[in-house]
Amino acid sequence: MVWNSWIRIEPEDSNNDKVQKLYKKARKPLTGKLSDLTQLTSLSPDMSDALHSLGVAVYRDAGNLSLREKEVAALVTSTLIGCVH
Repeated sequence: MVWNSWIRIEPEDSNNDKVQKLYKKARKPLTGKLSDLTQLTSLSPDMSDALHSLGVAVYRDAGNLSLREKEVAALVTSTLIGCVH
């Protein structure tokens, strides 16, 4: 499904240095893509960076869970809250 934002976001080729730094940091290593949350909060790059850092910290510090267990937890949570992704 193609993702089309209905609110204004910073483009990937933005001239804003903070946004460029954020996008470089937040890109998914395997796909090179940005999360919807990063793009949707890109007009406030400091807040977007803080949200990204929080997500990374929570995911990385998820105790002794294996990668598979983390993914299953994310899938179940997304299903319960009705996330379409």
